[in-house]
Amino acid sequence: MPVDPLEAFGLFYKNNSGPVFRTLLAGTLNRAAAEDATAEAFARALAHWDTVASHPNPKAWVLRVAWNHHRSSWRRWEARWSVDQQEPSPPPPESWVDPDLVAAIRGLPKGQREVIVLVALGELTPTEIAGVLGRAVGTVRSQLFRARMTLRQLLADAPGPEGRDA
Repeated sequence: MPVDPLEAFGLFYKNNSGPVFRTLLAGTLNRAAAEDATAEAFARALAHWDTVASHPNPKAWVLRVAWNHHRSSWRRWEARWSVDQQEPSPPPPESWVDPDLVAAIRGLPKGQREVIVLVALGELTPTEIAGVLGRAVGTVRSQLFRARMTLRQLLADAPGPEGRDA
């Protein structure tokens, strides 16, 4: 019995919308931008469900569309306003967020931040990330290595739970 495409998409959305949103939130540091890019990417996935469903990694397809949408939106915004006027949105107080980790990720250069969140939250391989971000695989691996080294150092220097204010 063939699977109803709308049911298949509904299941795909249910299983992946949260992880895709969290990946975009961690990468963009802007809740509204992450929500917008996630919604747009899943809307396009629904419109092209036959293609997406047969893709080797549908989640990677959605993440690529979401990142591209975010970058396009950013370029349109940047054309109207000075980059210096935008402050990143603070991350939402959600239980999955470790404040030390968020602070460390926020301190990474943009390229490293994008790569590390696509590995950690997006669960993508360097080859898939290269496709999502439009970068060479070697560049992605280099950025990933640097991001991991920086995070190790920053998190090793961070105070433990006993050193935090309650």
